Amino acid sequence: MNYDCVLRNGRIVDGTGSPWYRGDVAVDDGRIAAVGTVEGEGDAEIDLDDDVVAPGFIDVHTHSDFTLPANREAHSKVRQGVTLEVVGNCGTSVAPRYGAASRSVDDWFESRGLGDAVDADEWESMAGYLEYLEADGLSLNVGSLVGHGNVRAAVVGYEDRAPSTDELDEMCELVAEAMTDGAVGLSTGLFYPPGCYADVDEVVALAEVAADHGGFYATHMRSESDDLLESVEEAIEIGRRADAPVQVSHHKAIGPDNWGKVRATLRRMELVREREGIDVQCDQYPYVASSTSLGAFLPDWAHDGGDDALLERLRDPETRARIREDLKTERTADWDGVLVTGVQNPDLKGIEGRTIAELAARSGEERPPAELLLDIVLEDENRTMHVSFGMDEADVRTVLRHDLTMVGSDGSSLRRSGPLGEGVPHPRNYGTFPRVLGRYVREEEVIPLERAIHKMTGMPASRLGLDDRGVLKRDARADVTAFDPETVEQTGDFLDPAVYPAGVDHVLVNGEFVVRDGDHTGARPGVVIGAS
Repeated sequence: MNYDCVLRNGRIVDGTGSPWYRGDVAVDDGRIAAVGTVEGEGDAEIDLDDDVVAPGFIDVHTHSDFTLPANREAHSKVRQGVTLEVVGNCGTSVAPRYGAASRSVDDWFESRGLGDAVDADEWESMAGYLEYLEADGLSLNVGSLVGHGNVRAAVVGYEDRAPSTDELDEMCELVAEAMTDGAVGLSTGLFYPPGCYADVDEVVALAEVAADHGGFYATHMRSESDDLLESVEEAIEIGRRADAPVQVSHHKAIGPDNWGKVRATLRRMELVREREGIDVQCDQYPYVASSTSLGAFLPDWAHDGGDDALLERLRDPETRARIREDLKTERTADWDGVLVTGVQNPDLKGIEGRTIAELAARSGEERPPAELLLDIVLEDENRTMHVSFGMDEADVRTVLRHDLTMVGSDGSSLRRSGPLGEGVPHPRNYGTFPRVLGRYVREEEVIPLERAIHKMTGMPASRLGLDDRGVLKRDARADVTAFDPETVEQTGDFLDPAVYPAGVDHVLVNGEFVVRDGDHTGARPGVVIGAS
C-alpha cells in the first residue's frame, strides 16, 4: 500500500499521556492512515532515527488574530511545532468590528505600518474575519474566541458604566452572531479596559450565550496579584452561573507578596470540579515574566473613555499626579523588572530593550521612574509594550506540574524581519513549547515527556471539543510534529528573542509539510475550526 508520507523509526508519543513506543506514522489524504508498524511505502519516506513523533502542538492561548493576516506562514509558531492556534484571548479579538472596537482594530494595523498589507475593511463580523484568513491560506489551523472587550466597545464604548438592558441584549446578540459564525467561545480581559468596567452579571449573560453554542469561557482575570484568590472565585462563579467550561488564562501569581498563592488556587479548582462538576482548567506560559502594554500599569479610572481621554489626563498636571499615585506597581518587584520591548513612535526606538530603572538612571535626577513611565505612555500614545519580571520560578513549576494545566504561549505568530520582527518581544512568541520540552522535561525533569506532550495536544484538543486532532490515531487529522528530544530547546532570550528554536525538524498540518528538515516550506494548508 502507498501513502503520501511515512515517518519511520520514531518514538511515538500519541498525545493521550500514555508511555511512548517505537513505531511509524503513515499519512494519506490529510489524515493519519496508520500508527505503529506500517507496511507499504510513502511517496515521502522520512527516517526519524529515534526522534519523537507527536501530534501537532495546540497553542490554546494566543494573540495571533492581529498578526496572522500579515504573517500567514506563522513563522514563529510552526517552527515550534504548533499546528493550531486559538486567538481572540484576553477579551480582545479582531471581530466584531463596530464603533470603538473598529477604531482600535484599525489603529493596531495602521500604527505598525500594515494598513496596506492588511485590508481590515473586508471584515466586520467573525465570519468575515475567518473567511479572510482562509481565503489566502494559513500555515497552521486557527480557532477564534470572541473578545468581550470588542463586544463591549462596539456597544458601550470605553465608558466606565454598566450597559443598559437594551445594550446588554445587543451585546448578547453580537456574541451569538460570533458563535454562529464559528467562534469557539468567549474571552474576557477583566484586568484591561473596557472589560474591567464589567460586573459579574454582564459577563455571565454573555458567557451563557457562548456556552449555549457549545463554547467555553476563557478569562484573563481581574487580578493576578493581590486579588488573585478573589479573581479565581469570580471566574468559577461565572462558570457556575453560565454553565460554561472555564479556562483560566496564563495562570500565575504576580508580585513577591503573592508568590505561593497558586497552590491554593489550583486546589480550589480541584475542589469545584470534584464537588460541583464545574469544568475549570488553566493554561500557562513557562516564564517568570509577563508581557502587556505599558499602559496596564495605569489605574482603570484613567482609561475611562479610551486612549484619547487617557492622553488628555496625562497632559493635565493635577490628574497626572493622581495617576502616578495610583500606579499598579504590585505587578512587579521593582522598576529593574520592567523592560520596554516595543514602541510605535520612531523617536522612542532607542528605549527598546531597556528597563525603566535603567532609563531613569540615564536621565539623572530629572525623571523618577514613575514619571518616565508616564512620559513614555503619553509620547507613544499608549502603544508601548513591556515585559515585567514579577513571578516566582517555584510557582511556574507548581502550575506546570498540575493536572489541570495545559501549555499556551500568550504570544503571537511573528517573523524575524519586517513590521512583525521589530523590537524585543517576549521570547514566548518564539520558544514556549521547545522551552517546556528542553528545560522542564529534559534538563530539569519537572514533568515527564508524555505528560508535557499531553498538555500541548490531547488536553487542549479536548477543551476545544476536537476528537480528530491532538492525538495520533488512525483517521485523525494529520497534524504532526517530529523533534529531537536531545536537542530541542528555545535558543532566544529576553534581549534577543527573535530566534527560531532548535530541534524541531518536521511539522505537518493537515497532511502537508509546513516545516521539513527544519526549514519552512511555505505551504499553507491550515483551516479554520469552530465550536463543536
